[in-house]
Amino acid sequence: MTARSTLRTAARIATVAAIVAVVGGLFVYREVLPAEDAPGTAVLGVAEAAPRPEIGRPAPDFVLEAPGTGELVRLSDFQGRPVVLNFWATWCVPCRTEMPDLQAAYGAGDDVLVLGVNAQESDPVVQRFIEEFGLTFPVTLDRQGRVRQHYAVIGLPATFFIDATGVIRGRTFGPVHGDLLPEGIEAARRGG
Repeated sequence: MTARSTLRTAARIATVAAIVAVVGGLFVYREVLPAEDAPGTAVLGVAEAAPRPEIGRPAPDFVLEAPGTGELVRLSDFQGRPVVLNFWATWCVPCRTEMPDLQAAYGAGDDVLVLGVNAQESDPVVQRFIEEFGLTFPVTLDRQGRVRQHYAVIGLPATFFIDATGVIRGRTFGPVHGDLLPEGIEAARRGG
């Protein structure tokens, strides 16, 4: 191998390494680091310093967008009412089977608020689901999965029951069928 071919090979390797570094940096910038939608707008997701969710502790606050409108929704906006915080997706069969129960709990006309957090699906897909099930409770889009990840939701559905002061009083991983939903709501109403 001549010195010239060795230099060409080294230059090619350096070029490939630089391209890999730039592409990797862009991935980290777009997918890993928290992002703002536009200057002056709130960061979507959970604040970096927010504690992990624990029963008996305040629920970590978050900001997400409503599908279709882009309206920002904060969990803390609902403080003063018990909240049923439900993580779901349209492709999740147990999520689909529990939706009528969640809608009935919200539509009962009492003080309970149901807040749906969709796991990383697009506006049109979520809007079709909302229409299909006639959902009237607030729904948000966790586009990057940051809120779901912070709440340690691995499988769907997952539901957290939060009292009027913002403290988590219960959680269920899996569908809230049978007595799970009314018992969780009652725990949120009782509070501490």
